[in-house]
Amino acid sequence: MLSQPKHGRRRAIPASETIRDRRRAAVAESFLRSRGQKLGAAAAVTGMIALTALSAAQADPGKTAEALEGAVSTEIPAAGPPALTADPGAGIAFSRPEVGSAPAPKPAPAPEVQSAGTVQAPAATGSAAPAAGLQAPLASVNVSSRFGPRVNPLTGAAGEMHTGIDLTGACTTAVFAAGAGTVTEAGWHRYGGGNRIVVDHGNGLKTTYNHLARIGVSVGQAVAKGAQIAGVGTTGNSTGCHLHFEVMVNGKTVNPDAFF
Repeated sequence: MLSQPKHGRRRAIPASETIRDRRRAAVAESFLRSRGQKLGAAAAVTGMIALTALSAAQADPGKTAEALEGAVSTEIPAAGPPALTADPGAGIAFSRPEVGSAPAPKPAPAPEVQSAGTVQAPAATGSAAPAAGLQAPLASVNVSSRFGPRVNPLTGAAGEMHTGIDLTGACTTAVFAAGAGTVTEAGWHRYGGGNRIVVDHGNGLKTTYNHLARIGVSVGQAVAKGAQIAGVGTTGNSTGCHLHFEVMVNGKTVNPDAFF
């Protein structure tokens, strides 16, 4: 029996395969329709951005082509590290070592200077010291004011130079020559000494006796050591009965304490 040619025949398709194919075609069509809508929306957005950029370019002719490309570009920049920010009120401190200073050391104090007018009694040239021949002018010595700067008892002025020592005693108390010598002054002293006697002992040494109540010698008279020459008084610049006694070396008053 002759065989029938196979090319002219069609294979019968089962109903199950036909339904499956139709479903696949429907899914493919739905996918393509959804993709087309998305692409159309993206194209519409891109077109709007392009139109906006072109309008801006027409309004601002100086805008560069690079700016247009940047405006049209729809690329999303890759995510990078977060930007660093700082608190506007934060402060910045730069630590540094403490710097200190110390005051310069004070200079050593200058040595004290002896009060003006204080002079040590010099020895007489070629002979014994003059102090060897002097004695106290009063039998009882009580010093009320010493040699040196003081407040003036009459005026209250500070800084007065007291040129001798004041020895207290009742008025008319005997005054004795402190050493042997010759009387060179005996009378009134116009510079505040009142009744005054000056005895020259030689070798530049003299003694003076001031504020006397009475004078018992005269100028040019030689007197011995310890001889009574006057009496205590309060004449001249005086505040009461006392003897102002001075020692002079070569015309300058010195501290009588050095002589007895």
